[in-house]
Amino acid sequence: MKKLVLLLSIVFTYIASGNVEMCPVSENSRGHENIEWSISYAYALTDETRDLPRVLLIGDSICNGYQGEVRKLLSGRMNVTYWVSSYCVTSRAFLPLLSVYLDEAKYDVIHFNNGLHSLTTPTEAYAKSLKAAFELMRLKQPKAKIIWCSSTPLTEEAKTAKCRELNEAASKVVRELGDIATNDLFGLLYPLDRKANWSDVYHHKAPLRVKEAKEVARAILKLNGIEK
Repeated sequence: MKKLVLLLSIVFTYIASGNVEMCPVSENSRGHENIEWSISYAYALTDETRDLPRVLLIGDSICNGYQGEVRKLLSGRMNVTYWVSSYCVTSRAFLPLLSVYLDEAKYDVIHFNNGLHSLTTPTEAYAKSLKAAFELMRLKQPKAKIIWCSSTPLTEEAKTAKCRELNEAASKVVRELGDIATNDLFGLLYPLDRKANWSDVYHHKAPLRVKEAKEVARAILKLNGIEK
């Protein structure tokens, strides 16, 4: 408990110092959803494979849908830690929670796919908070290679249009910061038939989750120099 309090104190101090500006607590911050949730697993921290390169998957329920298959695809080549939650970069809790998981282990690659829970917040606020998240990753994990993954399309066109807008703003942040790779799951999924591949407005059926996992694993291995 003392360690957790110290970690949260460090990240809040860092934010207050002006190095990372948190999205203001106002209409620009995403308030609580009715149910907030957070799940994290870190595999192979102490066993005989502990020295393999490690990837941190950060995301929401979309990431939760493919993380298990990604772990299978990377087995024997990279270890996986994942943190998935309802908290998006425009949530006040996001940076403190992110700080905790960034301190869990040393990562060679961080794959970041978190945006759908900010569909109701202003795009400018999302971009500002996303930049703060990337800056925190670089502060805590300076040697990790970072992949930004575009948020996936939805079955409702209005929500998909907002998702595209957030992705475009995120892409601009990535270009401005430099040295961040892109995994365009939005572009991969957009042409696909929604009725055949989506289980609801947001989520995907099993075959599509496998397709996503293959693309995520490919992007991670390529960036880490394991596969071309």
